[in-house]
Amino acid sequence: MRLGDQVHTARKTRRVLLAGACAYAALSAGAAFAQDATPAPGDDTGTTQVSDIVVTGSRIARRDYSSNSPLTSVTSETIENTGQVTVEKALTQMPQFSGAQGQSTAGSSSTSLNGGQAYASLRGLGSKRTLLLLDGKRLQPSNPDGSVDLNIIPEALIGNVEVITGGASTAYGSDATAGVVNFILKRDVQGVTVASQYGISDYGDGESFRLSVTAGERFADDRGRAVISLDYSMRDVAYQNKRDYYFTRNRQSNTAIISQGAAWFGSNRPTLEAVNDVFVGDYGLNPVLGADGFYNGQIGFNTGDDSLFNLGGASPVMNFKDPETDNHFLNAAGTNMLWGWNKGRIQNENERYSLFSRVDYQLTPNIDFYLQGSLTSYESEGTFNPTLAGLAYALSAPVTNPYISNDFAHILASRPNPTADFALWKDLDFAGERLQSYAYNVSQFIGGLTGQVGYKDWTWEAYASVSKADFENKQSGGVSRSAITRLLYSPTGGSEFCAGGFNPFGNHDPSPECVNYMVRGTTNTNELTQRMAEASVQGGLFELPAGEVRFAAGIGYRYNHFDFRPDSALDQPDGTSDILGYSELRASSGNVESTEYFAEFLVPLLKDLPFIQSLEMDLGYRFSDYSSVGGVHAYKADVNWQINDIVRIRGGYNRAVRAPSVGELYSPISAATVDIGNPSAANTNGDPCDVRSSFRQGPNGQKVADLCVALGVPSALIDSYQFGAAQVFALTGGNPDLQEETADTYSFGTVLQPTFHSPWLSNISASIDWYQIKVADAVGTLGVGNAIRYCFNDGGNNPNFDPNNYYCTLQDRNTNDGYMVNPRQPLLNLGQFNVTGIDVQLDWRLHLADVGLAEAGSISIGSAISYLDSFEIQALPGAPTFDYAGTWGTAIEANAGQAHPEWKASTSLTYSRDTWNVGLRWRHMSEMMNSARVTSPKSTTRGVDAYDVFDMNARIDLPWETSVRFTVTNLFNEAPPQVGDIRGTYDAQNYDTLGRYYSLAVTKKF
Repeated sequence: MRLGDQVHTARKTRRVLLAGACAYAALSAGAAFAQDATPAPGDDTGTTQVSDIVVTGSRIARRDYSSNSPLTSVTSETIENTGQVTVEKALTQMPQFSGAQGQSTAGSSSTSLNGGQAYASLRGLGSKRTLLLLDGKRLQPSNPDGSVDLNIIPEALIGNVEVITGGASTAYGSDATAGVVNFILKRDVQGVTVASQYGISDYGDGESFRLSVTAGERFADDRGRAVISLDYSMRDVAYQNKRDYYFTRNRQSNTAIISQGAAWFGSNRPTLEAVNDVFVGDYGLNPVLGADGFYNGQIGFNTGDDSLFNLGGASPVMNFKDPETDNHFLNAAGTNMLWGWNKGRIQNENERYSLFSRVDYQLTPNIDFYLQGSLTSYESEGTFNPTLAGLAYALSAPVTNPYISNDFAHILASRPNPTADFALWKDLDFAGERLQSYAYNVSQFIGGLTGQVGYKDWTWEAYASVSKADFENKQSGGVSRSAITRLLYSPTGGSEFCAGGFNPFGNHDPSPECVNYMVRGTTNTNELTQRMAEASVQGGLFELPAGEVRFAAGIGYRYNHFDFRPDSALDQPDGTSDILGYSELRASSGNVESTEYFAEFLVPLLKDLPFIQSLEMDLGYRFSDYSSVGGVHAYKADVNWQINDIVRIRGGYNRAVRAPSVGELYSPISAATVDIGNPSAANTNGDPCDVRSSFRQGPNGQKVADLCVALGVPSALIDSYQFGAAQVFALTGGNPDLQEETADTYSFGTVLQPTFHSPWLSNISASIDWYQIKVADAVGTLGVGNAIRYCFNDGGNNPNFDPNNYYCTLQDRNTNDGYMVNPRQPLLNLGQFNVTGIDVQLDWRLHLADVGLAEAGSISIGSAISYLDSFEIQALPGAPTFDYAGTWGTAIEANAGQAHPEWKASTSLTYSRDTWNVGLRWRHMSEMMNSARVTSPKSTTRGVDAYDVFDMNARIDLPWETSVRFTVTNLFNEAPPQVGDIRGTYDAQNYDTLGRYYSLAVTKKF
């Protein structure tokens, strides 16, 4: 962290401490200690009588804590044992989740509306299909696609987290397609708790710090209770170059855009004779090779003496005189100069302030009032490489530029059109690193009433919520295309615009005045608002022989709006962007509102029969009327069969519905950097038109070449065409014609709670659940990488190699050089996803005193295991369906996660005494093949090795209501497994790229 940042942080920390002191003075006068009056689930030491319980996934209060859907509960202690200052890692490490965007998303040139956010992706189906709730109520989305950012969760108050798999639209409405994550907060807090945590990696970076002050008290003769929590956290950057498993010079790369600059001629190529006049006649080198009398490579520019070097053609690089650095170096074959960057991050910066407060008050014996408010302000920052002007974003220069040397002028004059402009590729590193900062202010206020109806045990609730998320995205390090073009086309080299002008031929540093003339900063803003209201009633209806029929019913309203305003430099009147290095954007806004009606019935069918202690059915229905797609229906039928005290069987069917979000309907058109990989004869990566690709070298190579020419690759270049990058800038945006997606989810499982008398087996429980989630008409982007490959018949998607094939219509090519220009990845109702698997949960505890070891404490083991049987994706209706279970490399959307291991497990072993415990956790992910082999079985693209990592945690309770916790994550500093063929490439969302990490936390109660 920079010194200025440290001072800034210190000042802010003091403000948090002062605020905490104020909270203590206001709420804890006379309090002797803090305690949670409500015991945690499974804790039999509390004294509070627990009455009816509402289980996540249902709206009906019941007497027991049994769920008909597969449910996993994560305690606050489990979250703390991750050693992180944010909750996302605790979820990502659970077998039910796939790694999604979060703290390891370190920086991008894509101008997104979600930078710096952290998401939860259940079953790899994406954050927008994973509904996040706070005490059963919706949160303010931070992304126009409806995703909720985990950064807004008041972590200091988390009691536990309940996760259910499968559609829950009947209970909660849209977005609960993959399941629900419900954060349940501590309610009856008394006294003051101050907690602080510090962490640092084994490499001395990635520091984190957190400070929270939580205070609560009852008042008005126990008719009211209030709680307030202030939370500050910061996370600093971690760098790739400090870890030996990253590489600063990746000679397998394909990005040939260097700071010396290089000319690219496209179809207007110079003659070999003219090129060799210089390289052989003037420099005394070997002849440069070409084809048909023309030179097919690029010409680069040495910095010191205006001499030239060749690169990117059939010949080895010759006459390169500048020293090789981490920013420009030879490729492995010696035929090209590659770009590099040695300041890559593996963890982004994040600073967050959070305030949460709630007041409950009993107005009358039958009516309670509550008011809840939260404010979260956080900022994340990501840096990445300087602007690269190349390929579709190359500069254009005239032959009249005064800095052109005589040698280069001779080569230019040999072209068929000797006076034509030429393309100039250049790393514009004089502009410095690009930086994007993302600042969010998210607020939500909920007010409601609850009470007794006065009939049987019926209760009612009515509440309203207003919330807002403001987003500001500042970008620096971009370069104005119009400004640099004026300098390139100036007859003086630009000296009339800035001191010294601009010499692009070589690695020359422009004057500070010229840098300021070219470099630009931009600012984009987005505002999201949400308004909700709901009224519901629940209780018992009538008695059946097997028990009471219970119900819940209600009506709700929800309104979502967003308004995005890009910087004018990114949204030019002609539809283009003036900024090299950042995506073009368009202003956009829209809103969606819905009115919803729901009902649920819990019907006891049988009880007290042989093998049927109880049998009940949970039936539910919801009708939602959207302003966008009209009326949609969701429904469910769940069964709970308690065979005896030991065995319970659960399962059911849910029809879930997800209406397209306001962002999916109306989000602005923008460009995003998408990795397509490097071409090779052994895989399907890269541009299929590249002569090095498996498409060109395969049995249909000529058909591929003909299709490339039909799409725009010049016929003069087709036999030597190479695409010099591993990324493209793909266009995407909202689609107001989208329809709802539907999901049919099935589950079936068994819960075992044996009552053995042996102390070795008396505290054991287990569950096993099978699930299937089948999403039809799924709303998502048709990934540009797949679309490019499918155009060339990957997976049998274009058997006639027809240029009018749908996938081929999504790519445009520059007819001068053949490069792809803003290929499109449209937002559509795609085909379908089908995910099936099995979850196993096992918990065991042994009190050592029961086996003769008095006062020796206890040992416990908890294991969660997930098996993925299928992960099927159909890109479009009628298209082939591919199963990606057991593979890495394909995600259904950008924030959903690319890893789909067959096996993922987390197992903990804990030894506990009265005042301390120590634990060891083992995390496992099975090996995966690369997803390229699913559509191209002959592909040799490298898969991912199995991954096993261990974490250690310990805590001790000290006198004076103080506890200390110490955590070591990745205890043995296990390096992440490589993904793909490029060494030093890792999946930071699913694997630990940070390395061994230490954290120390102290909690004090007053």
